[in-house]
Amino acid sequence: MPDVVTVSQEVSLSDPKLKALATRVLNGFKLAALKATAHTADAHSYPLGPAGSAEYVFHDRFVTLSRDRQTGARARTRSLLAASPAVRANTVGADLTGLDLHADRSVLDAVSALPVPAALRLTRADLDTHRTLHGPGGLMPLQPSTKLALRIHKVRCDDETNPEWPGDDEIALGGSTVDETGDAKKVAEFMVGDSFDDGESKAYNPPRTFTAFDLTEGAVWPKSYFVTLVLAEKDMGGLAGFLDQLLALVKAKVIEAIAGAIGGAIGSIAGPLGGLLGAAVGWVVSKIFEWLSAWWSDDVFAPVVASVSLPSAEATFSNGSKDGPQKTAVFKGFGGRYTVTYDWLLS
Repeated sequence: MPDVVTVSQEVSLSDPKLKALATRVLNGFKLAALKATAHTADAHSYPLGPAGSAEYVFHDRFVTLSRDRQTGARARTRSLLAASPAVRANTVGADLTGLDLHADRSVLDAVSALPVPAALRLTRADLDTHRTLHGPGGLMPLQPSTKLALRIHKVRCDDETNPEWPGDDEIALGGSTVDETGDAKKVAEFMVGDSFDDGESKAYNPPRTFTAFDLTEGAVWPKSYFVTLVLAEKDMGGLAGFLDQLLALVKAKVIEAIAGAIGGAIGSIAGPLGGLLGAAVGWVVSKIFEWLSAWWSDDVFAPVVASVSLPSAEATFSNGSKDGPQKTAVFKGFGGRYTVTYDWLLS
């Protein structure tokens, strides 16, 4: 009987070491967002640092918010930065509370300069454990699949974004991918529709291929693949561009953190790391959006991460088919709600 493909839409990190490393990366991004927020009130005391830094990315997003939301976020930031280290540690972790936000230096560079705690170092045994989480590997399939695609079936407007004026919603869909070796790529944004009202939908028949992976890349099984779906209302502040920049920075810092934890270059043991990188990048990005939604009251469409794990190239879905069951990704933001129906296809 063929191995069964595992499909998920839950981004979780069960391994304590990996979660601690990812949390450290997340806290660095929180500090960068705090510094960017403080910069808008006192640019001299809180310089943004070099162009292209996370501070610049967060600053460009922050200035698109309404005046009331900016005022509230500045007040929360001012209160936190004036609080004791113990209080700040609840937001950014105890090991990062001593970083100087007044320095003309990227916060993430400052975090990178700190040594990785010994308790977080990853051994080869740790990596092998992750590689075999989803079942046996190294099988020699007789009729292997060579391609994996994620396909879009339908985008539906359950509730139009606010304010619900006659102009309707202009909705675009884009995203990014992480494959079995940790290679990350952007999926170009495309326009779904420019006149969505409540209850309206756009169906694709045949389904539209959103992205596809080459299963012949990488020699180690099982293999994990991650797709971040990004829904954007075109009038809502350039969310797609913000996410593109954020994903690139997060991926770089997750790779750096894991490389530091294993004490060497990732390339030498890339086989087990694709799943680690994909899960950690998806988790950090999701948590950044959750935090910004609370801290800035930034009512964005948070991205949805769809993932799949293949034990072998001859694996099929639970019904024995190479066409997986349809799944629904829910996007809530700006007072609206959209659902995207998708599936995975082996070929």
